[in-house]
Amino acid sequence: MIRVTRRAAGVALASLAAPAALAQGAGQLRIVVPFPPGGSADAQARLLGGMVAERLGYSAVVENRPGGGTIVATQEVARAPASPPTLLMVSNSFTINPSLQASLPYDIFRDFQPVALATAIPHVLVVSPALPARNVAEFLALARAQPSALHFATPGIGTSNHLNTELFARRAGVAFTHVPYRGFAQWFPDLLANRVQFVIGTVTELLEPARAGQVRMLAVAQATRLPGLPDVPALGEGGGPAVASSSWFGFMAPASVPAAIRGRLEAALLDALRAPEAVARLQDMQITPIARGADAFAAFLREEHGNYAEAIRVSGARVE
Repeated sequence: MIRVTRRAAGVALASLAAPAALAQGAGQLRIVVPFPPGGSADAQARLLGGMVAERLGYSAVVENRPGGGTIVATQEVARAPASPPTLLMVSNSFTINPSLQASLPYDIFRDFQPVALATAIPHVLVVSPALPARNVAEFLALARAQPSALHFATPGIGTSNHLNTELFARRAGVAFTHVPYRGFAQWFPDLLANRVQFVIGTVTELLEPARAGQVRMLAVAQATRLPGLPDVPALGEGGGPAVASSSWFGFMAPASVPAAIRGRLEAALLDALRAPEAVARLQDMQITPIARGADAFAAFLREEHGNYAEAIRVSGARVE
């Protein structure tokens, strides 16, 4: 859950000067992505990884390690040696799994150190065209009049979409019914047919259907309106709780990486995220650069961990 803004990271470019361990030709930067090739996470990792490696005189190696709800890749990086330096691309599941899973083979706070919070894809509240709600206030009035009658779709139990919707329901004082699916191709036809009434999902998936009039976009799940969608209100504007929801992405290093090297990786990553060519390419994919450094990312991770722990308690979410 993140309010999307573009903040200056405040890291001087002078800190990019590479020490011996990161000198020109010193070796490789390994980036592990816990998702399959071809998706938005993979595209970001390859774009930013290449730019970071270039700034530090490294070559970048991106490895896709999907599996286990991101646990396979996370466990691997937790045990990675200090050299060559390894970065793990993390997302919402990084802070969800500690509360969702009975046990994990790593500790997200002990075995990792934050490098930077990189990007976010905002979530939007979209309803079936058959639902007689034109704004958030009308939507919540329907939910209060018929508890649990409104069904919402998600990509699965324990996903950020699921947990953020449960958190929204709790803070709004309403009850919804969760219907998990395997992905967009499965749940979108049911949304059109009103078999499920709404979804809180990524703007990348739902913007074009909304523009085409297939679904109705009621709000962006942010504290403020998005610059690219000035006519779509923020979630809290319609009398609902201002729950912020997004799919966010950042980079962690294993605890074994020396602090000096981690700091230079942080500076290079933040510099890459502010570069006009990176900003343009990310925005073309409806991805917002965030560029928050290690300290801000650490605070963000603890807040996310707490929010998701609350949502999991509320929803009773369990993995089979």
